[in-house]
Amino acid sequence: MIDIPQKKDKIISFIEANGPSLPVRIAKAIDMDPVFASAILSELLNTKQIKMSYMKIGASSLYLLPGQEQKLEEYTEHLKPTEKEAYIKLKKKKVLIHEDEEPATRVALQNIKDFAIPFKFQEKIMWKYAFTPDEEIENILTPKKKESKSEERKIENILEPKPEERKIEPIITNTKQDISPKKEILIETKKPQEPKPEFLNEIKKFLGEKDIRFLEEIQSEKKEVVAKVNVESKLGNISFLLVAKNKQSISKEEITSAIQRAIYNKMPCLLIIRKEPSKNIQKIIDENHLIRLEILS
Repeated sequence: MIDIPQKKDKIISFIEANGPSLPVRIAKAIDMDPVFASAILSELLNTKQIKMSYMKIGASSLYLLPGQEQKLEEYTEHLKPTEKEAYIKLKKKKVLIHEDEEPATRVALQNIKDFAIPFKFQEKIMWKYAFTPDEEIENILTPKKKESKSEERKIENILEPKPEERKIEPIITNTKQDISPKKEILIETKKPQEPKPEFLNEIKKFLGEKDIRFLEEIQSEKKEVVAKVNVESKLGNISFLLVAKNKQSISKEEITSAIQRAIYNKMPCLLIIRKEPSKNIQKIIDENHLIRLEILS
């Protein structure tokens, strides 16, 4: 059995020595499969021992230690052109007024959350460079000598949640119960009104052949099955969020949706599709440490 605490210590030591790092590099450093390394990274995120950037390199965020946030500037070359322009402008001016900027710049500022922090001043939405001290920001906004403490203006931060605190609303499926109109008694039926989609049975059979244990059904439809499953690994038993698509191809948006579901459930994603994906889609999957792909055969 792998020593998980030891692996956690190695991850923290690696990030401490190398700064913000991609999950693939971290997995290689601790000699683990990226999918299983992601399970340990998720635990470290939950305990707030590490952080995750908003900025992405390809399809992956960077992992860093608290206090290493400014080192993310070393990766600004990966920002989109409009985002990089907004970043450079904000870093130079320290403060930007939202309504005074071009629409493209406004959108870019909202996307570079690692470097741009929104706040409200005199009923206006403004942006400050993340690594400028609040005292300096106050001096920029109120350059005249302050007459009294009662006249000091306070900056109201409206920060968005940190990456590890972001939540994705769970998918709620409607459950129907039969009520007798005469007696108004709640009747619980053991058997569903409609038979389970054949695709669910096909998925369960496939999982059995792969020695993957089906734990809990979350959503089952003709074209999609979402569930919790258990995969045996060198780390022991790891829970995965299963997202199975009953279709020949999968889009980038569907992959993003699967990742969001996995993040909400705090577990990696087991993605099952019927056919080998295109090279572009395969690249996205390979670059994301949260996904393990299986082809339904």
